[in-house]
Amino acid sequence: MALKKNLKIAISFLVVAILFFLLFRKLDFELFEKYLAEGNKFLILLGILVYLSSFAVRALRWKVLLSHIGSFKIRGLAPVIVAGYAVNNVLPVRIGEIVRAAIAGKMFRISIPATFASVFVERIFDGLTIALILSATIFFYPFQENMKTLAWGASLFFALLFVFALSAAFSSKPLEFVMFLRSKSPKFLSVFFDFSEKFLKGAASLDSWKKIVAAFSLSLMVWAFELAVYLLISAAFGVKIPFVGCLVMLCAANLGMLAAPTPAGLGVFQGAIVFALETFDVPYEQRMAVALILHAAQIVPTTVIGFIWIWIKNLKIGKITSE
Repeated sequence: MALKKNLKIAISFLVVAILFFLLFRKLDFELFEKYLAEGNKFLILLGILVYLSSFAVRALRWKVLLSHIGSFKIRGLAPVIVAGYAVNNVLPVRIGEIVRAAIAGKMFRISIPATFASVFVERIFDGLTIALILSATIFFYPFQENMKTLAWGASLFFALLFVFALSAAFSSKPLEFVMFLRSKSPKFLSVFFDFSEKFLKGAASLDSWKKIVAAFSLSLMVWAFELAVYLLISAAFGVKIPFVGCLVMLCAANLGMLAAPTPAGLGVFQGAIVFALETFDVPYEQRMAVALILHAAQIVPTTVIGFIWIWIKNLKIGKITSE
């Protein structure tokens, strides 16, 4: 088991190395360093502060999605979210989402599968919001056909996931179907069905339209904060693109990150930003400067703060991930 886990980690870092090799191979390093040196430090710092502030909104959204399980305080949920992000930044395949649910389950004495279900629903809201923003931008800018196809495809995918979550929240049919499969399946699959049943019960976080509207509104606020970070970092490096350009950057990077197999989406994030800015004729070295600092502004503070909190709470991440 340990060998398999270590192999996955090694492969993910190999992918990072390959992606960065492809990104840096045609870079004019002298010009790149010039762009980095001329970056506005005040705007970069302001971008970091805005990004960290967004975790209060994320915590409020998670509080809404967990309200069917219990009542929680934002100041208690926010550091757990940051800790999950910190783990995501150093381990591949977004394992931080599972760690976040496990930490919350142990700290607040609540069902871990149900808590993970709320994280899953949260990601559906994130993906749906991003996909809808990207779909809206194609009406205001003449993108290439492949970008339009990506926008509509992503919107359809997350719309279907949203419908699935709603069906589990407002109908007992999905749960009844899982229980039916359980009755017809061998006993060694019981652990899988136990988890599935608890997971579907956890989707009850969307048990009212009021809650759905609140979660979606807060998702818009979360991405408004993120967009502000993109605007600030772009301005710090003198990137002159229309407002829709920052929307495209935001959508491209985060849609790529949702399925990124690498820690913190390293390589995937930078590639998405470089690709998005290419549409607006931004010099390659300037694109790379924005991509690297924008990503660093998000992952460095959360990783440091998250692991300091994990250390203070004496949490054993290795034990949690193995469990």
